[in-house]
Amino acid sequence: MSKTNYTYKDTLQLIADILSFEYPNENLKLSLTSATINWEQFVTVASDHLVLPTIYCRLKQKKLLECIPRDLEAYLEDITTINKNRNLGLIEQSKIIADIFNANNIRYAFTKGTAFLIADFYQDNAERMIGDIDILVDENHIFKALDLLLDYGYTKIPSSIRSTFFDHKHLDRLIIDNGLGAVELHKYLLNKPHHNVLSSHMLLNRVWYHKEFPIFHAEDLFSHNILNFQINDRGHYYSKLNMRSTYDSLVLILLFPELIISNTSKYFTSYFSLNSIFFEEFKNVELSQSRINKFISRLKSPGLDSFHRKRLTLSVLLRQIPSRLSTFVTNKKYRKALFNDRKRILKDLNSKFLKP
Repeated sequence: MSKTNYTYKDTLQLIADILSFEYPNENLKLSLTSATINWEQFVTVASDHLVLPTIYCRLKQKKLLECIPRDLEAYLEDITTINKNRNLGLIEQSKIIADIFNANNIRYAFTKGTAFLIADFYQDNAERMIGDIDILVDENHIFKALDLLLDYGYTKIPSSIRSTFFDHKHLDRLIIDNGLGAVELHKYLLNKPHHNVLSSHMLLNRVWYHKEFPIFHAEDLFSHNILNFQINDRGHYYSKLNMRSTYDSLVLILLFPELIISNTSKYFTSYFSLNSIFFEEFKNVELSQSRINKFISRLKSPGLDSFHRKRLTLSVLLRQIPSRLSTFVTNKKYRKALFNDRKRILKDLNSKFLKP
């Protein structure tokens, strides 16, 4: 097979083999030393999935860095060093927030990548790229928590139109000078109408503490990781994968093997099914063969995949029209906000439907 025949599916499989805790190192070494790998495509896809530092750390742990091109190794090392320093800063930022909340009896818990990081779930704290510091706060305490952070020096990031005029799962994002990540205070974790699938009250009743940090129970972290991607990021709706989410699931399965059979809902089944194409870790559970077959067909046909994505995106937009139209008619501020934000909206629509 030549580089020109090295497909997107081949690239995903190589990334999966690097991330996996079960794929044999000898087989991976043979793959990495193959002359057919399209390294430019590899970097692009891994970047899209937010796993470049993860790849560097996993290759280092497997003692296989020597198998990739030297310039790529240097590039990945630089990105990983930057990410490690950022993550160390996020831990310190989270500790300050924890001190503030603990001193004021706020009921809360860290979740998503921040929780994984401060719970020492990763072998190397450079492995995970983290966007925001996500915190679930008891609804009776959330505005007090907001005021405490504002008093400390945090400021609000201007809201999007959606979160300004429609109920959203978290308050306005908060930033502070010299802070390395924005803070999201969550009222609930999943977008409506699915917000009660993960009960905030139940999650906060099951927290455990890593030093001074309250963190979700492992089963809840596992469920939230999957449902956040499947529902909030529409992974189930679009039948898509995200290797960063998958890696977090792999880390939890390695530490808590019983989690892999903890749920058989459609969101879990479709998540396990697509990941089973690339990972042995997901093959011994209930799978949907029809989902697997359809996903493989789309991988073989970029045109079909693009059509599938655009068709579903259009369907999402059409379903939003009734509620948006009602607000447009009755709310003058909403009409004005849409007009002021028209350039961004048109740019977003262009990226969804006109670009390949």
